[in-house]
Amino acid sequence: MKAPKPLLLAGWLVLHQMAFAQLQWYQNQDGQNISPFGTYASSIYPLGTHSFVACYQWQVNNDEYTWKISKTGSNGTEQNSFFVSGIMAQAEIRVGRDQTVFVLKRNYPYGQNPEYILYRLSSNLSLLSEKLISLPGEFGIINLNAFEIDNEGNVYLAGDGQYPDGPSVSMASFVMKTNKNFVTKWTRMDSVQTSYTRLHVDNQQRVTLIEDFYSMYPAIKVIRINKTGTQATVSTVVPDSMRYNLYSLIDKKNNLFLYGGKMVNDSVQAAFLCKLPANAGSLHFRKTIHTAPSSLLNDIRIDPGGRMFGLATLYFPDEIETRITRINPSNGQFIWNRKVSFRTDSCQFTKLVVDQSDRFYAVGDKKSGAYFAKGYALRLKKNGQTDGQLPAPDSASFQRVHSLIDGIIGADRELIAIGNTNDFDTTIYNCTYNRAFAVRFGGQHCEQETSRNSQEETSTATAETTVTKLQLFPNPVQDQLRVSGLNPDEYDKLFVYNMQGAVLYQQKISTASALLDLTNFSAGVYLLVLKSSVSLKEKTIKFLVSK
Repeated sequence: MKAPKPLLLAGWLVLHQMAFAQLQWYQNQDGQNISPFGTYASSIYPLGTHSFVACYQWQVNNDEYTWKISKTGSNGTEQNSFFVSGIMAQAEIRVGRDQTVFVLKRNYPYGQNPEYILYRLSSNLSLLSEKLISLPGEFGIINLNAFEIDNEGNVYLAGDGQYPDGPSVSMASFVMKTNKNFVTKWTRMDSVQTSYTRLHVDNQQRVTLIEDFYSMYPAIKVIRINKTGTQATVSTVVPDSMRYNLYSLIDKKNNLFLYGGKMVNDSVQAAFLCKLPANAGSLHFRKTIHTAPSSLLNDIRIDPGGRMFGLATLYFPDEIETRITRINPSNGQFIWNRKVSFRTDSCQFTKLVVDQSDRFYAVGDKKSGAYFAKGYALRLKKNGQTDGQLPAPDSASFQRVHSLIDGIIGADRELIAIGNTNDFDTTIYNCTYNRAFAVRFGGQHCEQETSRNSQEETSTATAETTVTKLQLFPNPVQDQLRVSGLNPDEYDKLFVYNMQGAVLYQQKISTASALLDLTNFSAGVYLLVLKSSVSLKEKTIKFLVSK
């Protein structure tokens, strides 16, 4: 592993901030890329009780992408690594019960069908076996959408492709199971054009397969396949008639939970959650939750005891709220619903880290001004009480965007997280260096929150000072965004940034409202930033473009 470029200064900064944040260690992951490319963290899994394995996009050299799988001990020392490369390659990892690591590499050679290669690694990341995934009958795999393993190390794959049919080709979907040495145990094909998008396997090796194809929208098919692949039952359900995406998870009893985002009307979004019991062909419940002008359901997790937790971000004209909830899996009702105000704390969280212990974490970042952020985590008890905050090093005071993206809970109930750091140059409004990191926080040492940091939502409204509110309408926007409530004496310039920090739009403010033409913007999250040339004051609001 290469050291960061400004070695002495970076080392001092890390030590200084470790003392402040009570970190046990901080590990830099830097492939020494040339901007705009960088090293990015992808995923993390425990590897036994005293180590973990993480996956990083390590280097980009023209169209060749290199991925690094890294094993680290509980003391923060990187012990082993394994690299895979390919044309526009993507890598995904899973960890088996015997600490075997499985890697799926997606490779996209020019003028050919994609290649999908499986690797099996020992607990020390030495290569045990590898296989190029193929199917009989000249079947060409176009998309490999799902990759899972079971508790015995069997591998499950599902996706779509095509096969020769006379002078032309026909589309089909497939699901297959191999043993840990990648010898195929069974394969099932669907010769009608469709799409197998998600796959789950329970502790009895029963497969739950989701078929989500545009011609069936908004309905989906749920296919349940027995251990040997010889029997299958099919249920057709409608998760939500206004859904615009779909995610899923199963619990220990093989109950299937479907969730995602939905449109309520032209100016309101929400999330949906529904349950398909293990032995039923129809939904047990369907709930609409987290309604707001713009709403994003970031994550749902189920702990080993069957307790369900959710994380959502709600966007209002003058506020962003994070909602952390415990959900009753029997009926979809909230047991508790905790609100974290961005206006008060400048925090946004994107993922939950949950295990069998009595505490869990929401990870993300804490903003500083319009551009910078430091990695941040909020620790909660499973009864809904907050239990402290965990700031990461490399903070915003050093002009960096620093975010936690995923984590695990160690043997001593301490958070081990991975994340990304982007150096941001405010003179060109762009990231100049991108790298990743892993960090371990002390289990008993964190900043204790004040009473203002979060609150459980009540039915009463919070009183606000009577001021002229800055409003964005509609949000999400498709073509034109109207900004009202502007004060030219307070802010005289308006900018729109993408989430990579590039300026996409700017204009002077001379009236109380402005109309922005965003017709050419792609779908995604953007920042509206108001600036004053006199006071240098800034104000930032997020908005969504929906196409």
